[in-house]
Amino acid sequence: MKKLNIKLKITLWYALFLLVLLSVFSVFLYLAVSRILYIHNSDFMKADASQVESILQFEGSAIKIAEPYKIVATNTYFVVFDAEGNTDLQGEALPEIVNLPVKSEQLQYMDINGQKWAIYDKSLVRNDKVIGWIRVSRSLESVISTLSNMKLIMFISIPLYIAMSSLGGFFLADRALRPIDYITRTAREISKGDISQRLKLIKTKDEVGRLAITFNEMLDKLASSIKKERQFASDASHELRTPTAIITAQAEHALKGVRGSEEYVEALKNILNESKKMSFIISQLLLLYRSDEGKYMLNFETLNLNMIIEEILNEYQNNTLAKHISINFTSSEKISIKADQTLITRMLINLIDNSIRYGKKKGKIDISISSDNGKVKIMVEDNGIGISEEDIPNIFDRFYQVSKSRNGHGTGLGLSIVKWIVEAHHGSIDVESQPGAGTRFRIFLPH
Repeated sequence: MKKLNIKLKITLWYALFLLVLLSVFSVFLYLAVSRILYIHNSDFMKADASQVESILQFEGSAIKIAEPYKIVATNTYFVVFDAEGNTDLQGEALPEIVNLPVKSEQLQYMDINGQKWAIYDKSLVRNDKVIGWIRVSRSLESVISTLSNMKLIMFISIPLYIAMSSLGGFFLADRALRPIDYITRTAREISKGDISQRLKLIKTKDEVGRLAITFNEMLDKLASSIKKERQFASDASHELRTPTAIITAQAEHALKGVRGSEEYVEALKNILNESKKMSFIISQLLLLYRSDEGKYMLNFETLNLNMIIEEILNEYQNNTLAKHISINFTSSEKISIKADQTLITRMLINLIDNSIRYGKKKGKIDISISSDNGKVKIMVEDNGIGISEEDIPNIFDRFYQVSKSRNGHGTGLGLSIVKWIVEAHHGSIDVESQPGAGTRFRIFLPH
């Protein structure tokens, strides 16, 4: 069975709701009108009985009618009973009605030849003694006819009203959902590969308009993400292609003919260096991938930041000696921080490694930590080649390398990882730099 579309579902639900609402309303209306008509009929009969009583004459217990009298209302008749129940006095009531037992001050209903009648008995009291009764009978044909016509009108008007309202509801649902159809068609076109398309027709600020704006924003982010992923894949393949080519070339060269042991050792060293470089690139790529997927679980613990930096600097002694770079570490107090030790160590290594790689011979690197307005401030400053103003906004992008400082030793991933680690710890990072004068990184992390 084919599923109903939203427009038809809305119309059917609307019609069903309207049917229930009108049915309940009609039942209450019918019962209210019926009650009113029967109460009015009862009031009219009581008034007629009082009118008949006003023309009667009483002589002791005898009841007489002064002059002929007939109730003006259509199909309304009366009969007068004396204390013994005789009906010799004037009256036009039907025999079936006359023979009914007396029920004083009460209404009775009976069917005579398919016609419904109402009967009312009024007591005639003189000197606290009942000397007779007046019985008024009235045909309910007009009441029943009115109620029947009312039911007929309801049975005809309710379906007609529901049909017209449903058509109107379907039309309105179609107009309301037309932008959704447009969004669906656009999404279908985009799914074929044309991600440059955007929604253009919806300018309202209602739910559909907000949906269109959100849809366009999602497409912008998706396009940006795809562009970055493509660039990421391109850069990654480029970075991995170079060491792979070197490894292949070294292996092929070593296998061509007989070589001396020194040449084999040199080839193996080159292969080992390039393999380490590939391993390092792959490990950083996996770290970034896990961060993007939200799969890296941070292990927060209280760390002695002074001790971590001192241990890192001990490892960098040989690297700094080669370029005659001096590293100075200053801290006015012992700084503790609640963070992931592995990531904080990686962040500091990447910053220091970056300063050494692009530092000048006989240059210097200053590292300092301090407390600043309830946060930990880490500063890494060098007097190296610096970064141009136009390159600064891009240095945290993956695989981005400043062209004039690109020397084949970097991967362009270090600062991207630094920024992710800082943000993962709910901190912030900024950079100041001048070409030829050096670079300063400032990091603020919560305690």
